[in-house]
Amino acid sequence: MSLLTRAEAALKLHFDAAAGNGAPQRLQAAMKHAVFSGGARIRPQLCMAVATACGDDAPELTNAAAVALEFMHCASLVHDDMPTFDNADFRRGQPTVHKAFSEPLALRSEEHTSELQSQS
Repeated sequence: MSLLTRAEAALKLHFDAAAGNGAPQRLQAAMKHAVFSGGARIRPQLCMAVATACGDDAPELTNAAAVALEFMHCASLVHDDMPTFDNADFRRGQPTVHKAFSEPLALRSEEHTSELQSQS
């Protein structure tokens, strides 16, 4: 399995386990938009590559660390795209979270996505 495939599978598993715990559907949709809007997944792949080079004795721990890095990165992108910062309309060819869902919901999705990293 490629590191990208492993990273995507780990993200889906951890996102579904953490984000689906009672969050309103629209908030979940905004978070999903932030996390699963494409991207190279460089950070989790680097984490996994280092673990692999060291023997990857605890793959679930590796996956959790890689996912936490990516959740934090995705949250930072939502924050960066907000009107008070870059005021970006698009990221990776799709409307930014605040454009697709509203500024208040984008802020909440950024907060909750940041919190996901501690639950990974």
